[in-house]
Amino acid sequence: MNDVVIVGGGPAGSAMGCYLSKAGIQNIIIEKANHPRPHVGESMVTSSTRVFQDLDFLRVMEAEGFVHKYGASWHAPNGSEFAIEFGEFPQEGIDQDYTYHVDRSKLDMLLLKHAESLGSKIYQGVHVNKVLFEDGRAAGVRANIGGQDVDIPARLVVDATGRNTLLGNQLKLKVKDPVFNQYAVHAWFEDVDRGTDARTEDFIHIYFLPVERGWVWQIPITDTITSIGVVADQNVFRDFSKDQEGFFWKHLNTNPDLARAMKPARQINELKAEGDYSYSLSQFVGPGYLCIGDAARFVDPIFSSGVSVALYSAKYASEQAVKAFAANDFSVEMLRPYETRVRGGVSIWYEFIRLYYKLLPLFTHFIQSKTHRLEVLRLLQGEVYDRSQVPVLDAMRAYIEKVEQSDNHLFRDQLTDIPI
Repeated sequence: MNDVVIVGGGPAGSAMGCYLSKAGIQNIIIEKANHPRPHVGESMVTSSTRVFQDLDFLRVMEAEGFVHKYGASWHAPNGSEFAIEFGEFPQEGIDQDYTYHVDRSKLDMLLLKHAESLGSKIYQGVHVNKVLFEDGRAAGVRANIGGQDVDIPARLVVDATGRNTLLGNQLKLKVKDPVFNQYAVHAWFEDVDRGTDARTEDFIHIYFLPVERGWVWQIPITDTITSIGVVADQNVFRDFSKDQEGFFWKHLNTNPDLARAMKPARQINELKAEGDYSYSLSQFVGPGYLCIGDAARFVDPIFSSGVSVALYSAKYASEQAVKAFAANDFSVEMLRPYETRVRGGVSIWYEFIRLYYKLLPLFTHFIQSKTHRLEVLRLLQGEVYDRSQVPVLDAMRAYIEKVEQSDNHLFRDQLTDIPI
């Protein structure tokens, strides 16, 4: 009997394996792909550094030479720009004022290898068909190995399958988000003009677009390669009859700073599309199982929260798993504190992003406010899990209500139909 079977070898699954091995709990990670494999989500928030430190993985990040991310910059359609630096708000337990931009294929492979070095047994190129249940409790998985279905028993099953949401689909727990309906088209380019300011050239750059919930990411992957992704409400994409090329290039030219940056750029891989990526499971835990990372919840890529949520869900899930093994109790009641903590943190991300999309100028107003700036910085850096109240969100809601009640407010025409 295996202690834990983890399905999925992305950041959530690998981090879970690392934590469990460090706690002396035997675990297997089963990954359907063979690493390295391509994956979008190349920029991180600084709170991720704390998990990498926990796992003694930070030295690997530095040795790989991933681009250091010291801040973020936002560009309005009228050409104005403002930026923030992470060093303005030092984080407890983190001794560096930067996080990372990464090639996810490299990061994911390195983290999986790190899990193996700590004791996880790794099986790549193996597809898990389903989670097995006995008397209503998860008892293992059925995997296809060499063309044969093999049952692998486990005391605890962890779903880290990302957007494939193995248990979410199997148990019909997956619920599409009623608010967010974004669509993204992205590719890598060489020789994007990152500007002449050495201080900000390796920041993540966000360009606002004059369409519903429209924006573009610019993420430096190496000294010469940059990831560019166009994001908008899916209804905007439908106007292009699934013409990804037309959608991508038309919107690149609607922001003057972005058009300038892309003028010398040369595309080096094919455009890829992501859609319908906002969802949640109705429950993250059940008898004998935990769902972590994107296999439990994904909101939106706007503030680069995906890898951070994956890492922290692995951290908190592993802490609860250790307690479950100590008590030999894998009930919902034993595992639920993990879900409560992660839902609380992700709900703060969700509320922040929802208010952001409700009124884009709101964000620039609050990030430049002496009263609220540090609170917004805390959110941008992923400090969301140990907080019962976030005053800046209440202030944002009050500001939006003021705009809604004033017919002649400067921002009235920029309100969207997102409910708050």
